[in-house]
Amino acid sequence: MPAPDMALWQCLRNRQVEGWKFRRRAPLDGKIVDFLCPEARLIVEITGAGQHRKRLATRDEELAQAGYGLVRVTGQTVLSDPDGVVAQIASVLRARCQTTQKRQA
Repeated sequence: MPAPDMALWQCLRNRQVEGWKFRRRAPLDGKIVDFLCPEARLIVEITGAGQHRKRLATRDEELAQAGYGLVRVTGQTVLSDPDGVVAQIASVLRARCQTTQKRQA
């Protein structure tokens, strides 16, 4: 596993982010996503410098159409500011949870 993936996994594993369960390298609709929180339908992807932006945009759109939220961060950001990345993920999780609760009410 690349260093940014390992660093973020150490922050996400064992329900460390507000009790949410994440899986790493999770299969999803014929794709493999870096990290998946199935309960919140949230995907976290780490983007490397060599990845093609158009291909990523197409992939992101497909995942959004399937009802998944997405947090995409660069590997450099994960390594330089892991707490900021975790805070961003936690914020998106809270927002998705509130949206889901409003729909169910």
